[in-house]
Parts: sequence; C-alpha cells; structure tokens
Amino acid sequence: MNNNISLIGLENIPIIKPGDDLPSIIYNALNENQMSLQNGDILVIAQTVVSKSLGRIKNLNDITPSQEAIDIYEKMAPLIEKSGLPSKSPELIQSILDESKEVIKTEQVMIVETHHGFICANAGIDQSNVGGGGLITLLPIDSDKEAEKIRSSLQKLTGKRIAIIVSDSFGRAFRIGAVGVALGVSGLSPILDKRGSKDLYGKELQSTIVGQIDNLASSAQLIMGEADEGIPVVLIRGYNYAFEENVSIKQILREKKADLFRKERDPKDLEDILKARRSYKFRFSDKKVNKNLIEESIELARWAPSAHNGQFWRYIIIERGKSRENLIKNMNNKLKDDLQGDGKSEEFIRKKVEKTKTNFLDAPYLILLCLDDKDLERYSDKTRIKYEFIMGVQSVSASATYLLLAFEIKGLSACWYCAPLFAKDIITKTLNLPDSYIPMAFFTVGYSIKKTPKPKRKDLNEIIFNV
Repeated sequence: MNNNISLIGLENIPIIKPGDDLPSIIYNALNENQMSLQNGDILVIAQTVVSKSLGRIKNLNDITPSQEAIDIYEKMAPLIEKSGLPSKSPELIQSILDESKEVIKTEQVMIVETHHGFICANAGIDQSNVGGGGLITLLPIDSDKEAEKIRSSLQKLTGKRIAIIVSDSFGRAFRIGAVGVALGVSGLSPILDKRGSKDLYGKELQSTIVGQIDNLASSAQLIMGEADEGIPVVLIRGYNYAFEENVSIKQILREKKADLFRKERDPKDLEDILKARRSYKFRFSDKKVNKNLIEESIELARWAPSAHNGQFWRYIIIERGKSRENLIKNMNNKLKDDLQGDGKSEEFIRKKVEKTKTNFLDAPYLILLCLDDKDLERYSDKTRIKYEFIMGVQSVSASATYLLLAFEIKGLSACWYCAPLFAKDIITKTLNLPDSYIPMAFFTVGYSIKKTPKPKRKDLNEIIFNV
C-alpha cells in the first residue's frame, strides 16, 4: 500500500454550460496547470458540472406544483420555520417528487429515494452554484454512464489508464454536516472487500467491506468545498487500487430489505392511505406519468384475494392515441343512443357525452379491467353458474380496490368508472379482445391538479346491522 496519497484541486475550470465537452475542458485545464495524467490517477468530478454539461437544469418558475406538492408544503412549512432551515416552495417540492421513486420522510427535511436508488435529502437537487433566478440542477440520469464517457475520452486524449468518480455531498443519519459521496464510477470497484484478510492480531475479518469510492469522494470534497472555491475537479494520485471494467454505483447501494434504518411499517400508515384515497374526476396535470408506475401498481393489484385463487382479472393499459379515441367514440355513440331511448333531452345528452369523452380521452392513462371467464369453474346447473360468475366479479373487484390503493401509494390520482359494463360488445370488438374477456371497469390515472373534497361517509351505526 502507498502511504503517500496526493489530492490536487484542478484550477481554471470555466463555468460549465449545457453542451460543453467536459473531458476536453478537463484536459485543457490540466495543461494550463502544467499537469499530465499518470496511470492509476483518479479524477473526482463534482456532480454539478456534469449535470450542467448535460443540461440537467430546471427553472422553478416554469414548474406547476401538483396537489401532492402543495399538501407536502403545507405540512412542512411550519416545521421548517420552527427549525430555522431554508424554506421549500411547492415548486421545489414538485421537482423533488419528479426526481423521486419514493418519499421516505417529510418533516423539516424531505428524505427520498431517487430513481437511481440513492437515499438523500431533496433528491440531490442543488440550488447553489447554478446561477440563481430559480435555477436548480438535477442529478445526472446515469452517473455511471457519464463517468465512463469521461474516462474513455480522457484515456484517448492522454493514453493513460485512469478512474473517474462523479461525486456529490450528502448529509448523514445521526451526524451533522455533509460529506462527499460517489454517484457514479468508472475504472475501480465501488467497494473493497476485506473479508478473509487478517487484522493486526491475525484474526480473520468476517464482515469488513470498505466503501472505497465514498472515501475517495469524501477526501476530494475537502478540496472542492461547498461555497465559492470553484474547484469542481480533484486529482487523486498515489491511491493503490485494482483497475476494473464494468463497475456500477449499484454495487454500493444497500438493498431495501437489508436497510435497518428504514422506518418500519406503521399500521397507521396504511390507515392513512385508506382514508386519503379519493375518486379523482377533475382534469389531470400535464406531468408525464412513468408507465413503470402503472405496471408496478398492477403488480400490487394481482395480490388481491380471489375465489379458488382463480385470479380472473385481466388489465389492458390504453395509452393516448387513435386506439383510445376510436374506443371512446364508439362507446359514446352507444351512450347517445341509450340516452335518447330514455327520452333525455339533447342538451342533457350533449353534456353527458362531452363529460365522458373528456374524462376518458384526457387522462394520461386509461386502464380497462376485464374478467376472464375461461378460468371460472363449470357447473351443470344455472344457479351455481350464476354464483360462480358473482364470485368472479367479487374477485375482480378486490383487485380493482388493490389497484386504487396502489395508485395512492405511488402518488397517482385515479377514478373507477363502470362505463364498460354498458358497452361490453363494443369494447371487445374495438380492442379485439379475446371472447372470454368481459369488460368490467375503466380507471383514469394521472397526477392531480386540485384536491378532491373529503366525501361524507355514513355513520357506523348506519352500516352495521345487529342480529
């Protein structure tokens, strides 16, 4: 092991702009500092300059907060004021939500899991060293990929085999102060596994794993600083490591099930979810819904109970486009005919059709739930056949309830519509569904713009019948 490790801050790095060639800028700065790279050198690069070069910049003035962001703001504002921490606007909270896979805690700080799997405050969003005026930087979508691109370019320019770490500063549980952590890596393993090695007394190490890239990132942070130091790149020389290809920051992330510091599930949380869910019938926001969230919600919905464990539910995800437009057009034609047969006025019919059309066409996602009757038990008499069908409907309804709660957990707003019951043949024909699929319900899904009022619920003594 080399006992002499050097940390050298690279000066003369200009203010980075979207589209800048970061490897060339670093190479030129090395030349201006009369430095050259050597085999085994490690460059630690601040996430901010990587994000800037990628154009991962937003202006809070261009962001419309959702109802969820407003609710979180109203909850956090008094706690933030009491703690003396900087305030968070609904627009900033919305940006944090957009960059998050899961919100873990919202008190005077907002702790989230980002889409990368990082547990941190504010999804790593930075308002410093950006330029003011509501500008913020977001973490790179794939810091490993960016580290690899920078390493490959610099190796071509210099002919030297080096490693790259993309770093940021995170706070820590139970301790005050931010430290440097790695967000992306190329050229060296994120961890150094010391298990099997001997300690000073010859005892074999059983569980020692060193987070070497975080140690290196933290050491570089002493040179980079957090204010106006203007040193976004630090050269580490003399650290003895094994060069590795095909490494990833994911190697250092602890699995959720092994994370002892996550909050254990509180029964009150589920109670709050059950009481908070609302049928959302207003216009959805323009925020794009990640299809993965829809599929994850359906994944949860399939764990619903069902008769004979038949799992009769089938889901069809209908995205915006011609297919959905044709479906709603055909359904509305039938609705119009039905209402005319009921003797409804032309104005009533127009309003009803227009409302239905708007709800089903404008939703970011429209999901059709069907009962697949081929999995139902077959009987010789009509009575048991009827009851078996009812059990199938009950099973599908249980899955639908699970789906709505899953959407609530994912921060999505949704509404359950029974319209498909009145247009089964049209839906089956328009979407070319299997003959065994019986349309049961629609779900409109997206992000809410306004808050749904709390509905009135009957008193307990009105729904419990004592015998």
